[in-house]
Amino acid sequence: MKLSTKGRYGVRLMIDLASHYGEGPVLLR
Repeated sequence: MKLSTKGRYGVRLMIDLASHYGEGPVLLR
């Protein structure tokens, strides 16, 4: 599975959001 730079950035954003707001409300649903 090959990710583009934009794709990798998106995945990293998701990981950061999960680590920061994992316990909080889910905004993207």
